[in-house]
Amino acid sequence: MSGALADHFCPGCGAPQRPFARYPWYFCQPCLETATDGEGRRLVFGNALIGGGFTWAYADAPQDRDDTATNVICLIAGRPVTVGEARFGGVVAEPVNSASAHLRTSGDRTVVLTGGAALAAAHKRLKGDRTS
Repeated sequence: MSGALADHFCPGCGAPQRPFARYPWYFCQPCLETATDGEGRRLVFGNALIGGGFTWAYADAPQDRDDTATNVICLIAGRPVTVGEARFGGVVAEPVNSASAHLRTSGDRTVVLTGGAALAAAHKRLKGDRTS
């Protein structure tokens, strides 16, 4: 294993990852694929278009996606994480309390899926009712 690869480890599973200064504490792709809401329902993320943009949906209903959010706060292995568009495309997830995760939060464009009233409001976003 090269020294550069060992500089970062996925906070979910501990797998060595390539370090990125912009995302110093990101989750690996296999861990990102386990992301859930507060009720344990699995989530999927992607880019809205070839040029970028961020989308999220439930894995069991990918056709009902939200493309108006800039990031999602959800859970990976029960731990709160923020998921959003990476700088040059793709999707990145980091623990909520990491140094760079807070840079993506943006008011009403942040969707909170960890539970309670915020989760109910997020469900309405998927149904097209974006007034809540």
